[in-house]
Amino acid sequence: MASHYNSVLFALCLALAAQAGSGVRAATFEVEDLEPSTPSLVGNAAALPNLNESLDDEAKNRLADALLRFGRTDFTGAEAAARALTESHPQAPEGWYTLGLALANLGRPDEAILALDEAAARYKKNAEPLILKGDILFQLKRTDEAAAAWNAATLLDSANFRAYERLAALAEGKGDREGALDLYLSSTNGDGTRSYPRIQAARLALLLGRPAQAEGLLTTAAKADDADDLVLDYLGRAKIGLDKTGEARTLFTRLTKRGTNARAFTSLAKIEIANGRLQEAHDILARGEAAFPGNPLILRDQGSLLGAEGKYKDAMAKFEAALETAPDEPTLLKSAGLASLRLGQRDKAVAFARTLVAQPKATADDYLWLASLLESTGAKEDAAATYRTVLETSPNSFVALNNLAIILSDESPDEALKLAQRAADLAPTIAAVRDTLGWAQLKAGQLDAAAATFEALHAADPKAALAAYRLGVVRLEQGKADEGRALLQEALALDPGFSYAAEAKSRLN
Repeated sequence: MASHYNSVLFALCLALAAQAGSGVRAATFEVEDLEPSTPSLVGNAAALPNLNESLDDEAKNRLADALLRFGRTDFTGAEAAARALTESHPQAPEGWYTLGLALANLGRPDEAILALDEAAARYKKNAEPLILKGDILFQLKRTDEAAAAWNAATLLDSANFRAYERLAALAEGKGDREGALDLYLSSTNGDGTRSYPRIQAARLALLLGRPAQAEGLLTTAAKADDADDLVLDYLGRAKIGLDKTGEARTLFTRLTKRGTNARAFTSLAKIEIANGRLQEAHDILARGEAAFPGNPLILRDQGSLLGAEGKYKDAMAKFEAALETAPDEPTLLKSAGLASLRLGQRDKAVAFARTLVAQPKATADDYLWLASLLESTGAKEDAAATYRTVLETSPNSFVALNNLAIILSDESPDEALKLAQRAADLAPTIAAVRDTLGWAQLKAGQLDAAAATFEALHAADPKAALAAYRLGVVRLEQGKADEGRALLQEALALDPGFSYAAEAKSRLN
């Protein structure tokens, strides 16, 4: 059954892996690096309270003492000084806020939250105690309470961008990209000087497939000579998405001249590849490798370009060099596995695929790739188990259904038939899938159904040797020897070297 298996595996699974591992993409912007793995909600240092001029001299001295001790990381001393201020001036929010800061740094979160609540109740405008309270609650994994604190901060001071940006990161962490984008836009408050929220909003717009919105957010910022690298990078991707390739080339060229952004070289090379200028792409990537020695992204794309040119040995050398730095990078593992397969190194390809599915974000397609490779090496039990894993998360994967049916057709023909029928229902126009259904029907003893399936395949493609052969086998099983032999002879005449030629000759003899 190996040849039949190949018709589906390499027409579908191999194509899938080639697409996933390829570094050559035209007229599309890449987003695989745009989604943060863990939103950072507490990256900004807490703002210290101001030395309020309305405080009397005694209060000012105690607050100054507390702040100086805090600045020297003497948190125990800062706590004592702040407590003294809360006792002598209980209505002064600065004392409670400083006390909350000290307690938070002493690892006493519950006490810190109480102190911060006292501060927030006394401040008329300052939302920082609520922001810090939210940070503490988030670290304690009390996410809903953290969100409530940050929302309260926005109500107290709508101009405080820190609260909006924490809420945006939290929303994105929950998968709400739309909400996160709106919150980043809210954090700007009409302030065009802060690039961070615009960059983050543009990133989310790209993830949402809205390059025009990303372009609108970044165009003005990109005009500055010292524009942030990410402004140029994300705007370049937006331009590609809008088919403004010339403008994208200009932006990425600016970045490559800075020598501060490795991805700029790969993005610029992809534009040249899309326009058929392969040598220019090689030259750009070579400059990138010189600027960023050992960078896995550049090495990956060099390998992909070499692979596209059929130079698989050279491509593999690039992939393996990249994997030394980034051993778990999914696109590298896919590319290296594909190159291994092209070099006939199936066991090596399996090893790369096993590493791929061991990653936390492994997809059903990654498992499908592993299963197909396992089957190609003859490890059919492992392959069957892996196909079942695919079906647990992707029950409508017709490739997994089809290939599992092939494996089970001899030992479990009834289950194989059910799987093959589901695959055929999902992909009724793919001849290889219909072929599997017919074979499963034959193995399950449903000769009339198998005959109907192969009659339709033979009629649809009368020059296909495999369809003639399959129908011939069914006719022999039905006791129609003359018709069966004639069909086997027809298959050999159509293609003397087709995948089942030896079996056809054996049956004829």
